[in-house]
Amino acid sequence: MRGTKVYMWHVVCAIFLALVCIACMDDTAHIKTHQCKIVVLMQGHEQQRWKETACWALQNIEIAQKDMNERVELQLVFKNQEDEDVEEYIQQLVEEEEVMAVIGPTTSDCAMQVAMLLGKKKIPMISPSATSVEYQRRFSDVPYIWNMAESDIAQLEVILAGIASQIDSSNKSVMLLTADERDSQEGVRNAYAEWFGFIAEEYGLDVDGVYLYKSVEDVRDCVRDVCGTDWRKANKALLFNPSSDAIALAFDEEIGVMKSELQNRQYLYIPQLYCSDAFVSDEVAEKVTHATYEGVDLYALPTSGYLQAYKQRFGRDPLNGEAQFYDAICLVAYGTARSLYSGESLNEAILSVVDGRDGKGDSWLPADMDANFRDLQQGVCPDIDGVSSTWTFDKQTHASVIGSTFRRWRLYDGCFLTTEYVSTDGGGRTSSSKAMWEWTASTIKTFEAEDTNDLTYPILNERWALLVAASEGWSNYRFQADVFAMYKLLKVYGYEDDHIVMIAEDDIATHEYNIYPNALFISHDGENVYEQSGIDYRLSEIHPSDIGDILQGRSSENLSHVLSPKEDDNVFVFWSGHGGVGSLNFGKGRSVSYQQMRNMIENTPHRKLLFVIEACYSGGLGDACIGIPGSLFITAAGPYETSHASVWNEELGVYLTNGFTRGFQDAIDENPSTLIRDLYYSLARNTAGSHVQIYNILNYGNIYKENMREFLE
Repeated sequence: MRGTKVYMWHVVCAIFLALVCIACMDDTAHIKTHQCKIVVLMQGHEQQRWKETACWALQNIEIAQKDMNERVELQLVFKNQEDEDVEEYIQQLVEEEEVMAVIGPTTSDCAMQVAMLLGKKKIPMISPSATSVEYQRRFSDVPYIWNMAESDIAQLEVILAGIASQIDSSNKSVMLLTADERDSQEGVRNAYAEWFGFIAEEYGLDVDGVYLYKSVEDVRDCVRDVCGTDWRKANKALLFNPSSDAIALAFDEEIGVMKSELQNRQYLYIPQLYCSDAFVSDEVAEKVTHATYEGVDLYALPTSGYLQAYKQRFGRDPLNGEAQFYDAICLVAYGTARSLYSGESLNEAILSVVDGRDGKGDSWLPADMDANFRDLQQGVCPDIDGVSSTWTFDKQTHASVIGSTFRRWRLYDGCFLTTEYVSTDGGGRTSSSKAMWEWTASTIKTFEAEDTNDLTYPILNERWALLVAASEGWSNYRFQADVFAMYKLLKVYGYEDDHIVMIAEDDIATHEYNIYPNALFISHDGENVYEQSGIDYRLSEIHPSDIGDILQGRSSENLSHVLSPKEDDNVFVFWSGHGGVGSLNFGKGRSVSYQQMRNMIENTPHRKLLFVIEACYSGGLGDACIGIPGSLFITAAGPYETSHASVWNEELGVYLTNGFTRGFQDAIDENPSTLIRDLYYSLARNTAGSHVQIYNILNYGNIYKENMREFLE
């Protein structure tokens, strides 16, 4: 009897288990998993940390959906963006239908390259930390590009604001050490070099020098220059933006070498060192020992709780961009969930997610993410916050988030210790990437009548003009386009060709990339400004020293057409090209120094001479030419500032014009009789990213009375 009962009990249990299994099988049958293949591009030294972060994010996404019948599963494929075959890899990726999105790259030069290659496929590319101003600006109107952090302008502003508040108010002297990327073929310019001088002046800081390096030796030379046994060197600040760990380590090593060379009782004085996020890495933290470093990097929202959870899980602090990477993974997951309901493409679904305002979404923890997933699968788009920001994107361009979070840190005993959190919360200038790109000067020179002189000049006889496009190559389209536009402007106002000398390489109008042969434009819907007949010399045909002969009327076998100004003639010079600290570029790797240019101008016969310069650091030429009688210099930028391109053309892949030159021509078109003072104010108010300067007023005349009709008939 007892055996029968045991047998019956086993039968009941077996039936029960079978029913449970059938029920489980039925539940499993209703679960549908939507797989989404994502390619992740990052640098080699980032991979270990970021793979751990990815594992955590995917784990949370899985837990959040455990009770759902429809689930999103991200399959991440990691690729080192520094591999030699990365371009070939991306080309292959474009052909693979199953790849739904790319997270990364993490550097702007690589992001620029990948964004262009993905142009055919147009799948979402979400970069955690590609913050180049030029990269974000260039792709601001491309709907498939997403950036989880604001451009470097925001970080640079945070650093310089901190320097301005910390260093001695009696000596607000600041220097910059950053990579020289002026020859970049991809056109990704170094935002620190581009915006440092401008923002420093906005914060009332005196720029004491800009050091651009191309090699480790250049960095070591800079260390020798800024450090020394003079105690005054410690009163200055140096902003250091290394391009790699090797550069950061070389900087510190050279300080160590200098310390070892000290004699008895000597002390090495070092500027206060402030570093960009590029300084932050495990290797740098372990190896630098010879100086005190502080700086900023991208971080997580301190109110999100992510930092505490990260430290508890990994036993360390997150490094630059890790929180943004976590957010990028979650954003793709949410976008995929939204697209399952709406039928939108993944890119359209991501846009719906970040613009969602259907109530407040929940947090990033699995239980909270569960609610977010359920809302999205039911057609509700709540306002979801990430761990690095609130996921509020610029409304006009959606180029990047508004309100990145930075931390200020100090390196101590091999660790980056957090001293403060700073968020660009949408207030002030850092309200959006677009607002930062269009940041115009708030500090503008003011003039009173007593600041100028009424000078006596002979009656005007003739007018002459020299137009120079001092750069060649397709990426420098804008410089030649601006010079041709200036040529047409002068022709409208009565200049004859024998009174104009124009120098341009003329390699753009017939360039293989020009889909509009024999045409150049300075606006999307403007007229063709190209006029080959106006060219007198190609840039490569003449030497920089020939400029003096052209201005001073010394013709020769090589210079058949020159100007012939006399003491009662006016001379207008427009120069458009690249510039450096102390010189103007002249194409083909050549340059003309400010002192050489001063000598040429000083020896040019003229009644009045107006030199308008569209070039980076062009204010240095104005400074160098103070004292030349009857000459006036209007520059696109100050001595330590860069000027900025304007009007990006996606079809041609180039900028069509420069902001300063465009403003100059617009002002003349509006009023050719504009007073010099009014012209300056118009340019200063409307030129973004640099302080337009005017030099040598006391030796020129009363700018309240002098007007542009002096140079335009």
